[in-house]
Amino acid sequence: MKNTIKKVTAVLVMTAVLAGCVTKQQYAELENKYQRSQDEVAYLTSENNNCQEAKKSLADQLASMTTAAEKLTADTVRLYRKARTCEMEYEKAQKEYDELLRNFADVSSTNQSTINDLIGDRDKYKDELAQKERMLNIQQDSLAKAREELLLKEQRINEMQAILAQKDAEVKALKYKVLNALKGFEGSGLNVYEKDGKVYVSMDDKLLFASGSWELNERGLNAIKELAKVLENEPDITVLIEGHTDNVPYRGSGQIKDNWDLSVMRATSVVRALLQNGNIEPVRLSASGRSEYLPLDEANTAEARAKNRRTEIILTPNLDQLFQLIQGN
Repeated sequence: MKNTIKKVTAVLVMTAVLAGCVTKQQYAELENKYQRSQDEVAYLTSENNNCQEAKKSLADQLASMTTAAEKLTADTVRLYRKARTCEMEYEKAQKEYDELLRNFADVSSTNQSTINDLIGDRDKYKDELAQKERMLNIQQDSLAKAREELLLKEQRINEMQAILAQKDAEVKALKYKVLNALKGFEGSGLNVYEKDGKVYVSMDDKLLFASGSWELNERGLNAIKELAKVLENEPDITVLIEGHTDNVPYRGSGQIKDNWDLSVMRATSVVRALLQNGNIEPVRLSASGRSEYLPLDEANTAEARAKNRRTEIILTPNLDQLFQLIQGN
């Protein structure tokens, strides 16, 4: 289902690219796709926290059951000894009774009553012991089930943590590859950083475009070519290109009407440059125009506007393995 959605999104984006504009509905769909990605990360983090809490709860239950089992074991031993004592007293009384039968024709009602009382006590203790043993067996079964469930939870948590650690290492490795590939553009409005398990490659507009233009300049194209070399060797990475403008209304003419159009055209220009300069499957790429509505700096100054005019290339690792583990449990 996810692959189908990605393919449909890619077709819509490429159709919008070929048409030269993006409708509000298409923008909303792309925005929703980006939001779902954020929600998935939040859901994984929440799921991991829930598993940790469940693990602690099961550990507490295990400790409680262990204590109860130890108490039941002690009670069982005590009752067994008491029942054995009663049996010995009964045997002794029975011998005395047999001896009295041999020696006397009449057995006093008092002796008979004593024997009956001892027999009753013995049976009572036997019943109590059997009940304690049944309770102990039930507690032991519950304890065994709790231990098994705890082991399964620990295994699931360990698998999830291993996958997350692997993805984190992959993200860090990808970041260093990108940094190494683009080291020749440091100090030219380039910023590479990690955020929410993704690698962000942020480029100021002065590195890529002339003012009001969506055509890549020579230096910007060279930067995109270097990035394409990295991406064609990372087939599991999906790429989202976001165009951002400042809050100054677009004053140009022709097919570009406003900052929305300009941001989308710049994003699609980067997509085309990546496809033309690297062996990258188009389905991995998405273009999005954010216009002026996701600024880095909300101040109404020249410095803030310059900071907000940027193109962000967001690299996301494949989390299918983690999703399959969650769905399988």
